Amino acid sequence: AIPSSATDNYDLVDALESHISKVDDNQLVLYAQMANLVQLILPSIELDLKEIAHTFSKFACNAHTICDPELRPLGTGLFPAISIINHSCVPNAVLLFEGRTAYVRALQPLSSNTEVSISYIETAATTLKRHNDLKQYFFTCTCPRCIKDSEEDALLEGYRCKDQKCDGFLLPDSGKKAYTCQKCSISRDEEEVKKVSSEILLLSDKASSFLSSGNNSEAGSVYKTIEQLEQKHYHSFSTTLLH
Repeated sequence: AIPSSATDNYDLVDALESHISKVDDNQLVLYAQMANLVQLILPSIELDLKEIAHTFSKFACNAHTICDPELRPLGTGLFPAISIINHSCVPNAVLLFEGRTAYVRALQPLSSNTEVSISYIETAATTLKRHNDLKQYFFTCTCPRCIKDSEEDALLEGYRCKDQKCDGFLLPDSGKKAYTCQKCSISRDEEEVKKVSSEILLLSDKASSFLSSGNNSEAGSVYKTIEQLEQKHYHSFSTTLLH
């Protein structure tokens, strides 16, 4: 599967799944416009516009973001051999970049008959968030982590106990429309939790607006308010608080 010529590269790209039948109408229109643009750029070459649209769709769901060692995005690349590696939320390998070269490194010893898997998305997220992030790839993950119970999700979501002296985290209780502390069993009303989360989100948008317009002192003041709210709202292990 390692390409050694332009033809090899083309054959590997040709074999990739485009998911064109699952793409929504707005995206299809965009692919058609992009295909027409290619035709305008290369007027002397006879092109199949439908094939070009399929290629753009393949690129959208098979390309990888090239990152530097600190995981800052530098660009996008299509690596056909790596694109055939399946996703798992508990991957046994990781994708790394050195310049424009992509490497797949094992995270654990792998026997010869073990399927290699990588994660297409941020793994430090709840099941719902991971599944939403995977929609662009047109599949639902059924890895062992995704079919387990919700305790890990509750820890990652990270709502803390109503009693500020307790270090427990909240588990959703759909029957009572509430969240219950797994340590001391004190409940927080679901609407109250959602209201505080919405308030934090609105304040975050306000702070970002101040920051983008150069009002740094106002942004700093709002961020301090957000931090105080989040420390009361989220458990110390919460990925939201970490971010």
